[in-house]
Amino acid sequence: MKHCRGGTRLAGCRAVLALALGLVLFGAARCTPQKNLVPIEVTDLTLDTTEENAGGVTETKSSEVIIGGSLKEAAHLHDSNELLVTLSVLVDKPSDFKPQQRLLTLSHAERKTRAAKFVGDVRSAGEGSLRVEFRVTAEAVEKQVGTLNGEYSAEVIVADSAFEESYRTSFGKIVVSHAHQEDGSLSVDPEPSARESAYELRKEFEHVMRPADKRAPSAISLVFAGAMFCPLVLLVPVAASAGANLKKLPSVFLSAVLFHAAVAATLGVIVYYWLSLPFLKTLPILSGLSAFAALAGFHLLRGLCKEKAD
Repeated sequence: MKHCRGGTRLAGCRAVLALALGLVLFGAARCTPQKNLVPIEVTDLTLDTTEENAGGVTETKSSEVIIGGSLKEAAHLHDSNELLVTLSVLVDKPSDFKPQQRLLTLSHAERKTRAAKFVGDVRSAGEGSLRVEFRVTAEAVEKQVGTLNGEYSAEVIVADSAFEESYRTSFGKIVVSHAHQEDGSLSVDPEPSARESAYELRKEFEHVMRPADKRAPSAISLVFAGAMFCPLVLLVPVAASAGANLKKLPSVFLSAVLFHAAVAATLGVIVYYWLSLPFLKTLPILSGLSAFAALAGFHLLRGLCKEKAD
C-alpha cells in the first residue's frame, strides 16, 4: 500500500511539473516579440465637401487639411452635398496592400448609442504609400440611424495585424441635417430604441415628506406639565406626616442637590418634549439624565446609610 501511495504522489508531482513547464513555455512564447511588424505614418488628413451644380457636375465647395487632429469648425452634411475624408498613409508594404480595418464612425453627440459607420476605400499611391477614402452622405447616415439630426463626433481608424501600432484619431464634429420627407413634412428624430431607453435620463422627482403629526395646543401641554409637578409640592409634607426622617438631609446636602436636580431636569425634558422637542432627540437626553440621577441617588443613599451607622 505504501508503494502505491508513493507512486501516486510521484505521478501527481510529474503532472504538476508538466503543467508548470507548459505555462512557462506559453508565457515565453507570448513575450517573444513578433517579427515583420512595420510602422505606419499618416502624413495627411483632409476633409473635402463636394456638391453637384445645376449641370450635374460634382464640384469641391471646400477643402480643409486637418491640423492638430481636429477641425477648425464643424463640417455640415445635408442631402445635397457629400463629405470625403482622405488619409495619406506611409507604410512599408506592396502597392496592392490593403489594411484589414478602415473605419470611419460618426457617433451622435447626445444619443451616443446611435452611430453610423463607413468603410474606407484604398487607393494605391505608389510603393510604400496608399490613400484611404471615406465617402459620407446623408442618405447613408439615414439608412443606419434614421433621420437623426444634430452633431456627430467623427473618428477614423486604420489598423492591421502587420502594423506596429494602429492609427486612431477623432477629428471633430459633423452636423447632419436631413431634408424634408417625401410627403413634405419635416424630418423628425427617431424614437429611442429599447437599448437607448434603458439608459436614458429619468424624470427628476422630489421626495415628499409626510406632514408632521398634530400637537396639542401649548396651553393644554402646560396644564398637564403643571399637574405633573403637583405631586412634588406635596412630597415634603406627605413625607413628614408619614414619619420620614428629614433631619439627616443637610449632612448629605451635595448628593441630595445633585439627585433632585437630575430629577427636575428629567421632568423638564419631558415638558419640553410635550411642547416641541422631537422624540428621537428626547431619548438620548433622558438616557443621560436617568443615568446621572441613578448615580447621584446611589451616593445619596450611601451617605445616609453611613450617617446612620455612625
